[in-house]
Amino acid sequence: MMFAKTERLLLRRPRPDDHPALLRSWSEPEMTRFTPVRSDPDGFIRSLIQEMEQKEPGETGPNGPWYQYVIERREGGDVIGDIGVGFGVPGERQVELGYRIHSDWQRQGYGREAVSAIIDHLIERHSIHRLVAVAAAENVASVSLLRALGLRQEGHYRQSFLCDGRWIDDFCFALLASEWPLRQSQP
Repeated sequence: MMFAKTERLLLRRPRPDDHPALLRSWSEPEMTRFTPVRSDPDGFIRSLIQEMEQKEPGETGPNGPWYQYVIERREGGDVIGDIGVGFGVPGERQVELGYRIHSDWQRQGYGREAVSAIIDHLIERHSIHRLVAVAAAENVASVSLLRALGLRQEGHYRQSFLCDGRWIDDFCFALLASEWPLRQSQP
């Protein structure tokens, strides 16, 4: 099932054949620099795909309120990343966003395009009032992306995340639906 599309991308439900691409994104050291490392990434991805096949965005499943959308290039069908949306996090009609674009596809505008499309989708289809995103302060690309999309930095959490044996700072960003000019990303 497809949830959103742009000129270059589809945001859709994960499928079993996405396993190799998602496993690569969730296990390569460059891709996990600012995220928790899973003890069993293969099992985690298999479980994630299975759960997403059984629930709709906004439903709470066995692993909580998060829904993982796959980012696929329309040309060629490559899975280039994913976007996680925590429905109801931190509260009613709110979501938390998390995203990853595989390093092979970074710096080509795909992150901005995908996050913009998911924001449109969430506001239009799920009546989301407020979106939040947390980015490691050292993750310059992610922080720049959130700022470029108009999210406002609302917090700086000092040494809030243990990553690879060291404490790093996080920045918290937010956006109200009323502040977002719907981009109508669907062609």
